[in-house]
Amino acid sequence: MNINWIINMVLRRLVSRAVGAGVNAGINAVARRSKQQGRSQGHSAPPAQQAGRSRIPSVKQGRRQR
Repeated sequence: MNINWIINMVLRRLVSRAVGAGVNAGINAVARRSKQQGRSQGHSAPPAQQAGRSRIPSVKQGRRQR
């Protein structure tokens, strides 16, 4: 076994664990967000969210010019 092989193996495991932790954190964040939205569906959105949504311009698809 070569020292480069050992280093690559260790780095590969560390990177895969870090990526896995990041994916799990993202999944948990999305799950928490959906739970919070599920609770507030019966109520209207807070004014800050409504203002934020109204500031986003609608995207219109333009005609292709030749």
